[in-house]
Amino acid sequence: MSDVPISRRAKNKARDVRHNLGVKVLGTKYNEEEWMKKQEDPFYWESRNHPHRDLLVEKVLKYRPRSVLEIGCNTGPNLFRLSEAIPEAHFTGVDISQVAVENGRKRFKEIGMDNVELIQGKADDLSLFKDQEFDLVFTDAVLIYIGKDKIDQVANEMMRLVNKAIILIEYFDSSSTAEGKLIFEKGYWKRDYVALFRKFQRVTRIETSKITKDQWNDEYWSSIGAVVEVVLGNEQ
Repeated sequence: MSDVPISRRAKNKARDVRHNLGVKVLGTKYNEEEWMKKQEDPFYWESRNHPHRDLLVEKVLKYRPRSVLEIGCNTGPNLFRLSEAIPEAHFTGVDISQVAVENGRKRFKEIGMDNVELIQGKADDLSLFKDQEFDLVFTDAVLIYIGKDKIDQVANEMMRLVNKAIILIEYFDSSSTAEGKLIFEKGYWKRDYVALFRKFQRVTRIETSKITKDQWNDEYWSSIGAVVEVVLGNEQ
């Protein structure tokens, strides 16, 4: 039997039901409003050395990027790790939370990393950036919050902005029913990202690899988590 007190379990279940219903009724807008209201959570910055970030750095290094965009960067722990690994590159992060962006800016200023820029913005509207402005664009546990109402627009924006490759660390399912499917009680989304991106003519190949328990010791991430690499014609 769980050690979690009954009252807390009841509150957690009520929260999950409310969240799941909100996502079903409002779509992506529900998650957007939730993230915009969030106050700073120190966990994100403190998780800079989480094992899955090692995997991300390894994948990014393959493409020798000089310019990188992270969509859904929070305070920037991934960008911190990448800036350490490729100090000559320029890194940009976009997040819907102004609080996260401001706190991330403070941290990068304090540690003297001047090749990282954080901007408040939304994944489906990145019009402040030029076409093919970035060698590489990536997400890390962000598209699980993007519903079927906005995922096509987000994919279009990513493709518009990128020059070499897109890297996704997301819930992946190649079954025919995966697109737009709500999973679990917390209202996350899993989908077939190969099917989503292969329709773009500029894509030359798509590679997928499962996330292992060593890389992310979590029941869901180690079972349906994956790294998806969408490679464009400019990177053979």
